Amino acid sequence: MKPNDQTPLELYDLKADEITAHILGYLRAKGYVCWAQDNRGRYNPKTGKWYPHPNSRVGVPDIIGHRKSDTRFIGVEVKAGKDRLSDYQIDFLNELKEHGGLPFVAYDFAGFVASFERRGLHLPTAPTDAAAPSILLVVATASSDTA
Repeated sequence: MKPNDQTPLELYDLKADEITAHILGYLRAKGYVCWAQDNRGRYNPKTGKWYPHPNSRVGVPDIIGHRKSDTRFIGVEVKAGKDRLSDYQIDFLNELKEHGGLPFVAYDFAGFVASFERRGLHLPTAPTDAAAPSILLVVATASSDTA
């Protein structure tokens, strides 16, 4: 059997889930803990409509996580084809930026990597004392007065 030439990656547009998979692998290799956030909502077969999950926040990026070294939050909204940002997504990304997080919109993998590296985020960072959050565990117990 004669081997077939593989189509180079740049000869076709990646779908959103393919872009997401590439970005997740890249971020994990660069020291981030991240995952793809299920934002699709739930489908009601009786009405034939999608509705947001009651416990979800609308506008959360497709990829969320944090950098291991300093726990800095990252959010990546992945767009493919004619898909555009919603007002909720814009609001979330602006709020993330306002609070020191790392917001991104990725239309393709190469563009994401270029933006990520242009900001120097691919370089290792040394952990800081602020990166080690103190954890306060409060245990509530039922008290009974037996006097």
